[in-house]
Amino acid sequence: MKSYLRLVRLLQPYRGQFALSLLLRVVNAVATTLSLTLVQPFTKLLFAAASGSAGSPADTSLGVPVGMAGPFAGMLAAWNHWLFGAARLVAFERLCAVILGLFLLKNLSDYLAVFLNMRVEQSAMRDLRRTLYAHLQRLSLSFYHGSRGGTLISRLTNDVDALRDAFVTGIGEGLKDLLTLVGLLAVALTASWRLTLFSMLIVPPAGIALTLAGLRMRRRSGRAQERMAEITSVLQESIAGVRVVKAFGMERYEEQRFERASTGYLAAYVRLRSIGTALKPVTEFATILVAVAIAWAGAREIFVHHSMPPERFFQFVTALLAMISPIKGLSEVNTRISTCLGAADRIFGLLDTPPSIVDRADARMMPPLKTALRYEHVDFAYDAGAPVLHDVSFEVRRGEVVALVGASGAGKSTTLDLLARFHDPTGGRITIDGIDLRDVTIESLRRQLGIVTQETILFHDTVRANIAYGLASTRDEDVEAAARAAHAHDFIARLPEGYNTVIGDRGVRLSGGERQRLAIARALLRNPPVLLLDEATSSLDTESERLVQDALERLMRERTVLVIAHRLSTVQNADRICVFDAGRIVETGTHAELVARGGPYRRLYDLQFRD
Repeated sequence: MKSYLRLVRLLQPYRGQFALSLLLRVVNAVATTLSLTLVQPFTKLLFAAASGSAGSPADTSLGVPVGMAGPFAGMLAAWNHWLFGAARLVAFERLCAVILGLFLLKNLSDYLAVFLNMRVEQSAMRDLRRTLYAHLQRLSLSFYHGSRGGTLISRLTNDVDALRDAFVTGIGEGLKDLLTLVGLLAVALTASWRLTLFSMLIVPPAGIALTLAGLRMRRRSGRAQERMAEITSVLQESIAGVRVVKAFGMERYEEQRFERASTGYLAAYVRLRSIGTALKPVTEFATILVAVAIAWAGAREIFVHHSMPPERFFQFVTALLAMISPIKGLSEVNTRISTCLGAADRIFGLLDTPPSIVDRADARMMPPLKTALRYEHVDFAYDAGAPVLHDVSFEVRRGEVVALVGASGAGKSTTLDLLARFHDPTGGRITIDGIDLRDVTIESLRRQLGIVTQETILFHDTVRANIAYGLASTRDEDVEAAARAAHAHDFIARLPEGYNTVIGDRGVRLSGGERQRLAIARALLRNPPVLLLDEATSSLDTESERLVQDALERLMRERTVLVIAHRLSTVQNADRICVFDAGRIVETGTHAELVARGGPYRRLYDLQFRD
């Protein structure tokens, strides 16, 4: 119920349209009920016409129920006079016109209600997707480290689609079917309250059975959606890693993974639909069973006790049979709402996941770097009991180039991630000009950073858009200047459409070195005061590395730079080198000092240059 109330709040911006659609549902239910009340006079007119002439008055008024007074009694009397006070043929023609009018109103209101529901549900689901996507953008890297991309994609696609198919339409259809059922029940009670009460003996057991079935549907719907998320995850991973799949000849293995995920979804979906499919015939058969029993009881009222005229029994049976459709509709609505709530629980579970990195209430804007940034006794662990950094302390003065070197897994990339506040230290602090990074807004901090990561991330867009990514407005000359500085202009000029060439998903149309140079150009265009280079030249061949290294060295002169490189030749000119080992800084100094010292750096140096 809590999830459903949260879903209802999604309709607030569209409450006018939604209220109008519900009003049209009410009109539809009223028109349906009124059309059923015409069964008795229609039948009575035909019986009267069979025993009289067409030109004589139709002496077939329904009469005013005993005890009825006020405007309703007057309206019924006026209706009887207008319809039955005329000749039989005229009365029949008038009755047919009323029936046609009611059915026109019924179908027109149904069309308009469905159209409005479609607009409301699509708008509400668009808002939900937008909210969910925005929330995903705010979640921290630690969340993504523990989540599968395909599962998250499934939340925005499959689960939201499940809501769209059941939520708004389910409310409208449920209201219409409920009101129609109440109206038909009133018609049946008017015809014979004894037979109606007898027919209601099966309703409570049926309602309990539908409720229990709905709960099972909700659980099985959740399992089916999880299996679909598994399919999406396998698909996303295999497409993203298609190069590795083909390089290792793992096509058959990936086919088997996909087959297992598809088979799991098939089993979950069959179990889900087995209940939903069984509900319809079971509900219909139970209703028909009651109708047959009532027909037998009604025949006794007519032929044995003579307590009910045939036309009234015919109206009762018609109303009872007409209840099949709204009862079936309500059972389907129950099923759809159960499916909807299962998807809603998963979506709101994601929306309720708080980001671990947020601005403090009193966070201020980060002023430009003036003196130095410092790591002060920093500890960090992704998981409790598995520390990655231990008591890391060092200083980077404004305009300095500090290199971080060490074996893979020593904590170098994590050290840079902490400066960008992708994570917060679990101990100690990082400051810029004495200001703790946690005391400034994340946006103002990252605006001062230019980052080139070890993994080059490019988007399915033009070269120009990829270089200018994150900048609201950029001149073409500035984009080209950044590309020239990164030695990317020449290969861009050779592309079919130059800077307007779409480079494919993750830049698949470019070589590794070309992708890396575009990422460097993107960082250079931002012109940040602080550069973070995590293996920025790792994907370049020797010639490209030399060109880019020259460009970086020119641009580093007026900037503060932290650079990670496994190739020690790229960091020999750094102002200071910090050597990491098992999450600790074990040496600090210039290249010459560290080589002369004969410690861990010298061992790394000898391994790389022993030839």
